[in-house]
Amino acid sequence: MRAHARALPRRRRPSIAARVRPFWIVTVVLAALAGWGGAWLVHAPWFALTRVGVDVPLASPVSADDVRAAAAVAPGANVWLLDTRAIAHRVEAIPYVDRALVRRGQFPKPFVELGITVRRPSGCVRTDGEEVTIDASSRVLQMGCADAGTARIDAGAGALPVPGRTIGDRDVARLLADVKTVTDSGIALRSVGRDRWGGLDAVDVSGVRLRFGDDADLAQKVRLIAPVRAGVGSKRALRAIDVRTPGTPVVEFR
Repeated sequence: MRAHARALPRRRRPSIAARVRPFWIVTVVLAALAGWGGAWLVHAPWFALTRVGVDVPLASPVSADDVRAAAAVAPGANVWLLDTRAIAHRVEAIPYVDRALVRRGQFPKPFVELGITVRRPSGCVRTDGEEVTIDASSRVLQMGCADAGTARIDAGAGALPVPGRTIGDRDVARLLADVKTVTDSGIALRSVGRDRWGGLDAVDVSGVRLRFGDDADLAQKVRLIAPVRAGVGSKRALRAIDVRTPGTPVVEFR
């Protein structure tokens, strides 16, 4: 009778953990070196910021010191680890700043250059309690009226935000939209407000009162102003043009 041959035991493949275990010391050393190297690079004197330059437009309402203070770039910081987007956002929070540009470089020494474009006043909005200067996008630039030569807009009892914010009051925003419709047609205004019925009432830069009334069809009414002026000619001085009823415009003479 034949003896049965014994089956040899199967060799198991070592696990990943078992294969890696002999190298754990090397792994720890490499991780430590990487951490040390990263810390060294962060504080390396080669990348330490030495200069923050600021370029502002001529006659800018924002000074270079204002921009530098808002940017809040720490002296000696690693120039390549600066968050340039955050820097730009901080500078753009200045009410008069439209866009902020941030440029950085390494040579001849690490530097940051800041540049801005500025907003320009387009009008002054007055409510029962205060007056502010705004730009064409209805952003409040400052308290008080910065330029007496811009349109003075009487917003009645509307609410005005602090400088740096955009006017959100519905009634004031509607009035400003009406002003834009008029000025976009080429009519320069001296003052704008609402009459006692809530209609749009304005005075142009020549001193002629423009009575528009309901603003539902304002664009149509605005288009009548130039033909009415042309029809009157220059022989008589105008006091007012009333287009509240577009089909029958009325003029008043001085």
